[in-house]
Amino acid sequence: MANLLFSILSTFNDKGLKKATKQLSFFEKQTKSLQATFLKTFSAIALLSYSKKAVDAFAKDQAAAKALETQLKNTGYQFSAPNVEYYIANLEKMTGVLDDHLRPAFQTLLTASGSLTRSQKALAVALDVSAATGRSVEEVSQAMAKGFSGQTTALSRLGAGLSKATLATGNMDLIMAELQDKFSGQAKARLETYAGKMDLLRGSAARASETIGKGLLDALTALGKNTSIADTTK
Repeated sequence: MANLLFSILSTFNDKGLKKATKQLSFFEKQTKSLQATFLKTFSAIALLSYSKKAVDAFAKDQAAAKALETQLKNTGYQFSAPNVEYYIANLEKMTGVLDDHLRPAFQTLLTASGSLTRSQKALAVALDVSAATGRSVEEVSQAMAKGFSGQTTALSRLGAGLSKATLATGNMDLIMAELQDKFSGQAKARLETYAGKMDLLRGSAARASETIGKGLLDALTALGKNTSIADTTK
């Protein structure tokens, strides 16, 4: 046994060890390179995915704004479009409800009531009712819009506890007054809850995404020689 051990020690050379060490070092470098490549690739994929969503968010926001602008024009309020957009933007920041929901709700109320002032008042009430009942602001607004048209059945099904006597009048001023008495301040109070704060955070993220989407579209357009959609597409 001693002779065998002596033989191994006496014939040992480090060529194999050096070769193995060199191979391990090369493998380590390759692994790090591969890791960096993966990180860059997946970061690029994530960025591309976010960019697409941001552009889509801006496109949808712009389309919704245009639809509301057209409806304002059709009801004789074309010069009020900038003020209404400002109103919607502030309402989003104050309530945490995205303009994706506020615009359609406001448009529905405007179409039914034909009045800018009544639509704004009705939307404020709808937000309070929505916060208290858990119904979406669009659903509440649609029920109120039907009320403006003389149909109160949808309002009675909101779970808002409207009295039959008030509903029977079909008078939307009386109906909104009762809803306001019952639910005033609910939308504001909801912001003190965890769900309300998360909505505010989501609203900020959505606005940022839309802004980034617009920037990306502007950048893409600038790539075209004459900023035409044909050149941008190419």
